[in-house]
Amino acid sequence: MDNVGINRRFLEADDNEKEKAFELLFNTYHKIVFKKINRMMRSHPDPAVDAEDIAQETFIKAFKKRHQVREPEKLLGWLLTIAKTLTLNEIRDAKRRRQTGNSFLESLDNPSIGESEAPFATFLAETDAEQAEVERDMKAKLLCLLQGTDREVVTFINDGFTTQEIAEAIDATPDAVQKRLERIREWLIPIARNLETLISCLPGEDDRIVMERHLDGQPLSDIAKAICISRSDVEARVKRVIADWKKAARQNSTDPVSATVKND
Repeated sequence: MDNVGINRRFLEADDNEKEKAFELLFNTYHKIVFKKINRMMRSHPDPAVDAEDIAQETFIKAFKKRHQVREPEKLLGWLLTIAKTLTLNEIRDAKRRRQTGNSFLESLDNPSIGESEAPFATFLAETDAEQAEVERDMKAKLLCLLQGTDREVVTFINDGFTTQEIAEAIDATPDAVQKRLERIREWLIPIARNLETLISCLPGEDDRIVMERHLDGQPLSDIAKAICISRSDVEARVKRVIADWKKAARQNSTDPVSATVKND
């Protein structure tokens, strides 16, 4: 039986055949999956993370979600994607457990990225429980302003990953990662320093409500129901406001609020 046949048997197995199909799939692809995980581990070895445990978890997760795959030919790629995600999560969680108070914004300017200063740390202290709560709240709000790869990169930075590790995780070069971070800093720092004022200065009440709820982490669908507009309208408003804020921050990094009002 060729690999496509093995894949199809795994995907279509009924209750009577699923154990045998799982064993066949595991024996066919275990070495490939394990090598993928092991290669990732070489760049950031961690005694708290076991490659074999991740490999086994990969097949267990694949078995539980096998009905999501419609094309047998794509099963191996799907397995490797699961393995990559689980590996990164395990490494990230291990790093997080060891971290003892690095602030979110300060970690964005970690010297390992190539910067010697930490401008983020100037407006968020990390001394007591109350300030720590403020920092966590700001972290969550700022992540809501990021999408796609930008959000992924900042999350990695917050979790203590180096530029090299991030580059491997997102299939980019360290130089590309650093340039992306510089572009993010260019607009995110000014917005963070003026976030509440920027929200209060939004000209439309619906825009203010949408952004307040979005920055609190509410799903777009919930926001849409709360103010009786479509989800697509909510999404469009969020994207428009963030784009306006980014433009204003680039125009006037010391006072993006004035730039926003002028653009309006």
